[in-house]
Order: sequence, then structure tokens, then C-alpha cells
Amino acid sequence: MKIFRKHFLYLLCLAAVASLLAVVLFSPERGALGYVAYVAVFVAFGLALSWIIERDILKDFSRISKALELLPEKQKKARKTGRKVTDFDTGVSISISELSERISLQMRETEREGNQFKSIIESMREGVIVISREENLLLVNDTAKEMFTIDDAAIGRPYMETVRNPDLQGLISRMQRNKKSATQEISVLYPKERSYLVSVRVSPRYREIIVVIFDITEFKNLERIKADFVANVSHELRTPLTSIKGYIETLLDKSYDTDEEKKEFLEIIEENTDRLIAIASDLLVLSELESGEADPRDSRKGYEEIDIEKTIVRSVGSLGSLFSKNRVALSLEIEDGMPPYRANRFLVERMIINLVENSAKYTPQNGSVSVRASAQNGALRIEVEDNGIGIPQEHHERIFERFYRVDKNRSREIGGTGLGLSIVKHIVIQHGGTIEVRSTEREGSTFTVELPRTEQ
Repeated sequence: MKIFRKHFLYLLCLAAVASLLAVVLFSPERGALGYVAYVAVFVAFGLALSWIIERDILKDFSRISKALELLPEKQKKARKTGRKVTDFDTGVSISISELSERISLQMRETEREGNQFKSIIESMREGVIVISREENLLLVNDTAKEMFTIDDAAIGRPYMETVRNPDLQGLISRMQRNKKSATQEISVLYPKERSYLVSVRVSPRYREIIVVIFDITEFKNLERIKADFVANVSHELRTPLTSIKGYIETLLDKSYDTDEEKKEFLEIIEENTDRLIAIASDLLVLSELESGEADPRDSRKGYEEIDIEKTIVRSVGSLGSLFSKNRVALSLEIEDGMPPYRANRFLVERMIINLVENSAKYTPQNGSVSVRASAQNGALRIEVEDNGIGIPQEHHERIFERFYRVDKNRSREIGGTGLGLSIVKHIVIQHGGTIEVRSTEREGSTFTVELPRTEQ
């Protein structure tokens, strides 16, 4: 503020001189020559004073400019020496520097918040699309780009040209006409079939269109599996119950001729009752497996050190009558010196029995089933291979679903609950392992299970 105080004094001096000259000039004793002289003196004095003021102002502004240039270095030197920046440098230059620093700080804060917002948007599992009032794309996160195959060059272009999905375009258009938020399920067939729940709304502040896309494919699959399960279990239960009810009515009406017929009806009732018990038992096992993940280190969950060779021999031995009945050959190949494996003995036996039984049932007479066990990379590897009817490629992903059958008529003729492979999959998952199938139709199938070794 020293500059303005100095110039104020200059102005006061100028006013005082002007007043004095006015008194002198208007004195009646002075003649014309004196009048001219005093005017010349006044003009000369004014010009000199103006030059002094202008020079001083330019000098001060030069000092301000120079001080601003040298201020960072002076402040740095002052911090090192402990001395304060004083006098002129603490004036206008400091104020301008502080203002500049605050503006720079606000810009950095705005940039940081923008980057943070961008990181949050990009990391979202949901797709986000923002469209301007002019219907141009303002923002598309990576998830939305993948969902609708949108490239980076789409930003700034009309959404109708870049988001090539008729359902989504129609939803946005309806929202623009009605000025109301809207939600709709849409399907995408390319690059792979997916189901999305799309929510569209208008930003109340900026009038921009905000589109949020949720991937509900897994939920739709779960709904389908649930519906299939209800339908399948209802059918699986209804078939034996209908048979039981029919033969009981026949027995109650005594609509049979001999005791042999009566015995045959009772055997059919017993067979269907056993089938209902088997279904209920398998459903109970599945429910227990899905109730929670078991800890292989917890002996209270039935986990113990088991001898793999003995476990496989005992499991396969319980199916001897099935192999004899179907005239299917069985071979075992178990690696020598297999170390003990920590697992639930009952579940591992159930897994092996289900896999081997499944292969035996779907292998024609004079066919063969091979069971191999080995230790590879610290994991237990069990393979069950047959040369049976095989599984078409399109069914590979679904054969582990509950009650899923490749050939429903043949499966019911052979018998079984339709839950065997589903139980196998859950047992493998509970032991932290993996299962895969390789199969060619009319050539056979190979199921491979790998269970990682767990230390107690």
C-alpha cells in the first residue's frame, strides 16, 4: 500500500500548488504579462509533476514485476536462513503470489477429485454411460465399452451412432420424450449372450442423461436353474409316486389273479419307494454340501488322512454286481507309493462311486471303464475313462446341474436320480479341487478330478 500513499501525497501537493496559483493569477494587480508567466509556470510545473509521478509508477510496477520473479527464490532463501521477507516484497507481490498459489491449489484439488471420480467410475462393475443434452457421448466406462463393444473414439459422437443396441436406444428415446426415469431388461447376443438391467435417468442439475447398466446374466441363469430344478424334481418325484399309487389301488381292489402278480406289484412298489428314498438322500447330501464350505483341517467335519488306494478299491468294489450285470470290464491303475491324502473319507468314496457308476451305466456291453490315480504337482489326480456312448459337446457345461440329463428317456431306463454328477461337483469344490470332462459322442468320456493337497 506504500505506492498509493506516495501518489496520494503527490496529488495533495498538486492541489495545493493549483490553489496558490489560482489566488495569484486572479490578483487584480497583475498584468497580462504576469498572467502568461504564471500560466507557463503552472503548465511546466504540472508537466514536471506528471513526469515524476509516471516515472515513479512505472518504477514501482517494475519493482513489482521483478519482485514477483524473484519471490520464490527469496522465500526459499528466507526459509533456509530463518529471515523474513520484508518491506516491499511483503506487499502486493505477496498478495498476488498467495492468490496465484490458492488458484493453483484449487486447480490441483479439482484435478485430483476429477481423477478420483474417473478411477471410481472405471473400477465399477456396472456400466456407466453419460449423454449430453445434445445427445453426444460424454463418458463411457470400460465396463460399458465391453458390454456394448464401444470404442474410445465414440466420445463426443452421437449415441445413436455408437451405441448400436436397438433396445437401449429405444429406452433412451422414450425417456427423452417422457422426461421420466426408466428401467428395462435388455439382451445382447454379441460377442456373447448376456442379460442386462438398464436404468436411465436425467441429471436434475446439468440435464444430462445418465445410463447405468447392471449385468444380471448370472441371476437369470440362477432363475433358470431354479425353475428347471423345481420342474425336474417335481417330475422325478411324481413318476414313482404315480406308479406306487397305481399299484396300491390295484392291490386294494384285488385286481390280480395270482399271488405271483401280487408279488410283482409289491416289488414294483418297493423299487419305486427305493427310488424316492435315493432322491431324498441325494438331495439331503446336496443340501449339506451347499450349506457351507468345510475346512479340511477340521477333524470334526470328518476330514482325516486316508489311504487313496484302499479308498478307490473299496469304492469300486461296491459296484461289482453292476459291472457283472452290464458285462463291462473294469481296470485300476493306481500309482505306487501314493501318499496319504487328507479328505472326508465318506465324500471321496461317494465321489468315486458316482463317477464310476455313471460310466458303467452308459457303457454298452463288452465295453470297459478305467480308473487311474496319481500324484501330480502335489495334487491328487483321479481319472475315470470309458468307451461308452459319450456326451455331445453342447451338453458339457450343463451335465453337472441337478437333474440334467443328456438323453432323458435312456437315463430313466438305466435308473439313477439325476443328481450323481452334481454331487460329485460339490464334493470336488468342497475339497478345493477342479473337475473337467472330455468326451466325444459314441467314443466315450473321461472325467478328471484334481484335489490339492492340504496340510493339517
